[in-house]
Amino acid sequence: MNQQEIRLNILSLHNQGFSIREISFQLDIGISKVRYWLKIWNTEKRIHNKKTGPQKNKITQELKNFVEQQTKKNRSMSCFVLSKKCKERFPNLGCSQTTIFRIRKSLKFQYKPPRIRQSLNELQKAKRLIFAHDHESLKTDWRQVIFSDESWFYLNQKRRKIWRMSKEYDDSVFDEKKKFSKKIMIWGGIGFRLQTDLIIIDSSVNTETYINDIIKRFKNNQICKSRIWGNGNGYFSKMAHGHILQKKTMSYLTQRCNVLNPWPPNSPDLNPIENLWSIMDNRLKDTQPNKEEEFIAEIIKVWEGIPWKIIENLVLSMSKKNQFSN
Repeated sequence: MNQQEIRLNILSLHNQGFSIREISFQLDIGISKVRYWLKIWNTEKRIHNKKTGPQKNKITQELKNFVEQQTKKNRSMSCFVLSKKCKERFPNLGCSQTTIFRIRKSLKFQYKPPRIRQSLNELQKAKRLIFAHDHESLKTDWRQVIFSDESWFYLNQKRRKIWRMSKEYDDSVFDEKKKFSKKIMIWGGIGFRLQTDLIIIDSSVNTETYINDIIKRFKNNQICKSRIWGNGNGYFSKMAHGHILQKKTMSYLTQRCNVLNPWPPNSPDLNPIENLWSIMDNRLKDTQPNKEEEFIAEIIKVWEGIPWKIIENLVLSMSKKNQFSN
């Protein structure tokens, strides 16, 4: 039976003397529904829904413009607060929180953390512009560059989420927090269709460590030998940490490969490998190693499991980064 037939049967059974409970049982519908339609019949003499005209669209272009303007003015403003502002400005429109949320979604707004950019002083900005201008004029082929850097990964830095009830206190709902977490220092390099072996560094990096533990071991890595040490067409790019500016380190490098122009200071965001460290950090969140050896094995596993497409896209992104800096 359709809805209209159900309502007719309700009226028919009622006229035959059936009670509301008996009608509900006979038609297998709720008592409240029977009571509602009998009330409508007694007061309005109808058993059909009221005809309504087409709803007016309460989201006008003026309202959308106001929402966009206010959102850009205060990007932390909640939908609740903005809905109150809209009601004051447009009293004839239904500006609910849901409506404001839908308008923001239609305008392609997303509630996400702010974008991060480096804080640069005027001298650092000038050096960054020089770096960008130089490589723009030289038409540097970033596919011939190997980008390298060190990074730290912390053992037991657990940021997982679990299902737990409000008053649960057994061991399964706790993570142990140590005052000083063990950290692992690594070094790696990427290029277009190129990825070095990951080097685990046991101590802090200085000139001697950098040459002996990284460069010499990197030189012996046959995967990269022809690209950087053999034919002389490659470049070696290194972040501008203190040790790379040491004359001894730079002298050692320049004698063995083409060193990219000095990296602009305070500009780690330019190096594509920084994005790769973030990708690895997110993937390591799902691992729960308890020992240092297990953690190192997981780091290497994640490093070796990075798809080539991601590495290639990161290297190619250097062109856009350089244009943006320019």
